[in-house]
Amino acid sequence: MRINPLVIFIPIPLLLGTLIGNIGRPDGWYKKLKKPPLNPPNYIFPIVWTILYLMIGISYFLALKKVNDIKYWILPILHLLLNFSYSPMFFYFNELLLSAILTTFILITAILVFIQFYKLNIYSSFLLFPYLFWVSYANYLSYSIYFLNK
Repeated sequence: MRINPLVIFIPIPLLLGTLIGNIGRPDGWYKKLKKPPLNPPNYIFPIVWTILYLMIGISYFLALKKVNDIKYWILPILHLLLNFSYSPMFFYFNELLLSAILTTFILITAILVFIQFYKLNIYSSFLLFPYLFWVSYANYLSYSIYFLNK
């Protein structure tokens, strides 16, 4: 019996994102921070990230399902590790500047993953458009929060 790789690709980002997201959650510290004008209400984040992690999982599946060369896996895995490190860095360690810098690296690697996936499977790259937009927005939020609270 062979397991469909889609069954693995979709739950991994979703489950890891949920677990990591629960390491650091908005608490009293976060509520006291000055926020930029375009900061969304807190309930938006879990909804958006659930959708984005599903799209990331499908995108990774489409791009990597037939790739056997490990070199094509390095960047996407590195990118997910950077992505998953944001919540603990911001909410648990309360590192505003490092979190802002981290969002820049997340954005850069997301763009690189998009380019790589475009070459492997164009549909997989299109699934990353909303994520690229959201990470750009997260970059704005993170730097804004840092500058407003330093």
